[in-house]
Amino acid sequence: MPKSTLAGHPLHPMLIVAPAALIPFGFILDAMHRATDNDDYATASWYSLAGGLVGGLAAGVAGAVDYMAIERETDVKRTANVHAMLNAGALALTAANVVARKNTHHHRGGSLAMSALAAAGVLLSGWFGGKLVYEQGMRVKGVSPVQDVPELKMPGDEAMEHAMSAAERYIPAAGPVMR
Repeated sequence: MPKSTLAGHPLHPMLIVAPAALIPFGFILDAMHRATDNDDYATASWYSLAGGLVGGLAAGVAGAVDYMAIERETDVKRTANVHAMLNAGALALTAANVVARKNTHHHRGGSLAMSALAAAGVLLSGWFGGKLVYEQGMRVKGVSPVQDVPELKMPGDEAMEHAMSAAERYIPAAGPVMR
């Protein structure tokens, strides 16, 4: 099974930004709605959760492609299983919350609790995703447990990678350093 890439880089970490931000932000907005009774917060929360759900589904597809390349019965696969289960649970809660509130964005039933649990699931999952990368080397060139698996590339992927690398050469390398 190939790995998911875009312009020569792993696709999954590019896509996790939306759900990692929008699902916890949806909970914050729900809490603000509960505290202030301002309906604008409930509406903003619904849109934040809906965006997080769509982004999470896209990130999940890319993550699933990479997941299938991990060898069975390894510590990396175990960590990836926890990461995937937490994300699946967070997305299921978010989907239920969005559907329950589609006609009125106000809290219904346990929507605040669903928002809180989904946000906690995303944050915990991020920790396990970090472990996959920073401790286990997942998709890190030279140390990745899936580095020899072929890449799944979109048409024009290599041209895009070349253009981005060429543009980078025009950016100065200078900058502050903390010592």
